[in-house]
Amino acid sequence: MSRRAQLKPSLVLGLSQRLTITPSLLQKIELLSVNQLELSEILQQELEENPLLDEVSDHFETGPEVSESSRESEQDADPPEEGSHLEDLDYEYFFGDYLGSSYERQEFEPVEQKATFEQFLSSANSLWDYLNWQLNLSGIDSDLREIAYFIVGNLDEDGYLTLPPEEVRQQLQVPSESVDAALAAVQALDPVGVACRDLRECLLLQARAAGLEDSLVGALIRDCLPLIEGRKYSTILNRLACDPKDLSGALELIRGFSPWPGQKYASSQPVYVRPDVHIRKVEGEYQVSLNDDGLPKLRINLAYRKLLRKNGVSKETKSFIRERFRSAIELLRGVDQREETIFRVCRVIIRHQHDFMESGIRKLKPLLIKDVADELGVHPSTISRVVANKYAHTPQGVMQLRRFFSVGVGHANGENVSTMQVKDRLKNLIRREDPKKPLSDQKLTNLLNRDGIRITRRTVAKYRDQMRIPGSLARKKANLL
Repeated sequence: MSRRAQLKPSLVLGLSQRLTITPSLLQKIELLSVNQLELSEILQQELEENPLLDEVSDHFETGPEVSESSRESEQDADPPEEGSHLEDLDYEYFFGDYLGSSYERQEFEPVEQKATFEQFLSSANSLWDYLNWQLNLSGIDSDLREIAYFIVGNLDEDGYLTLPPEEVRQQLQVPSESVDAALAAVQALDPVGVACRDLRECLLLQARAAGLEDSLVGALIRDCLPLIEGRKYSTILNRLACDPKDLSGALELIRGFSPWPGQKYASSQPVYVRPDVHIRKVEGEYQVSLNDDGLPKLRINLAYRKLLRKNGVSKETKSFIRERFRSAIELLRGVDQREETIFRVCRVIIRHQHDFMESGIRKLKPLLIKDVADELGVHPSTISRVVANKYAHTPQGVMQLRRFFSVGVGHANGENVSTMQVKDRLKNLIRREDPKKPLSDQKLTNLLNRDGIRITRRTVAKYRDQMRIPGSLARKKANLL
């Protein structure tokens, strides 16, 4: 005679670890991820929304040049704790760097601020904003989410990966299984087809989402894309042994897929580049200076402190002032921490890439995000946020910070050569080739091997595809037109 299990409510105590992201931490992450133009917009918005913040028009004594020793000696004060009485704090002792003493003698009454039409205006999200928003709402593990953020940061405007998964693994020093899982999580986001390595994978993902992966549509994408491009329909009919009507219907479905899924979120506005840092050679040494041109100088208006001590001010008003004061302090400390982190990362980049600063991309050395993170004692995701969408004005021109990081390719002299350097050599070889007799991938491989670079034909083809350079046959046809 079987006994039935009975369900009964019970109270169970247990210990568990859980990662909680506070609003303050989210703000610091956002400030670290944005570039100089985006930071300017954030500060302007905070200046409009927080009455405790004022813009200082005159420049302070400290100039744009920042010395490493002075930055390391700076000490940050902790923000006021929840529930603390801000009117009892010694403002000048704790937050002297953030307070504007010129406002102490101002007297005014709180004025109710009504929403205006302009406050409801917004700009369209970019592809990266949209994908990161979806990741924040997803339930994937925090470690995988960090890898996914890195993958999203390495997508181009069309939605394609600019960094192969194996290089993501090498840069972050994480297992291949973790990279594959994070990549699958990004590819599961909207729009369908993002984070792919080539057109075939992009279209195949869209066919899978439409339930057509195992149909004629999937077979055409997997096996016949070059034939479709060359309009060799008779060859396709013979290879797949399909009916012409079925082929026509399948091709019509494929035409409905998007070969550039990220273009839906591409901005029609021109993209302006403003360097976040300047790297200059001064008296034989390279120095880093942060670019603060166009950034509002913010300080806290002390006149609101008197409202906390003034009789007749409602409890709601005092609570609002305390909350706005805490928000202002966290913003200013977050901006300072952002500048400090960018400065430290750039100092490490200069130490590793000194030869590049002197001689250009042919002297660019392999450098991993994980190595810089270990040297600074921070998480690799912090470094990936620092270098995302930021530019440096160097002696070799304006360059993305992310381009300083690349894995290495073996060389005959025993050293490693940066993949960026290999790609630059490939581009130059193709630029100098005979238009009537373009170099095949094998010939390009032989030329690189002759120069001591140990590389395979498959890797050459992969690098060529990443640079959006067609194969030798396609280049020959284009030159004959």
